[in-house]
Amino acid sequence: MKKLSLIAVLLLAIVATSCGKKEEESKEESKIDKSLLIGEWKKADNSYFETFYSDGTGKEWTPIDDITEEEASWFTWEFNEGTDDMFTKYYEMELGGIVPQSCNILELTSTTLKYNNDGYRATYNLVRVE
Repeated sequence: MKKLSLIAVLLLAIVATSCGKKEEESKEESKIDKSLLIGEWKKADNSYFETFYSDGTGKEWTPIDDITEEEASWFTWEFNEGTDDMFTKYYEMELGGIVPQSCNILELTSTTLKYNNDGYRATYNLVRVE
């Protein structure tokens, strides 16, 4: 009976170890090219625009709400340490204080940016402005 228990524990350890390796390999495959975030993005229907600058600043505006690029809301942003698929946007409020918004990148290519924003509980599907 002890041998059977020992074999069961060893098999469980082997299965757990092999699953962990697959997870690590999957994480390495999912690394994104962070430099692709820099640039101007928009919703396909031109109702929302967002620009990320390489100096860690950015802006967003919504023509559908009659907000022009000149009236855009500015933010600072940075990639979260230790991750390749998360960044945080920081909005300075007019009355003081800074509001962080955590964002999870779901897809980032040279032409497509898809991310969700935890604060607004929204998913953004954007295409690069040419």
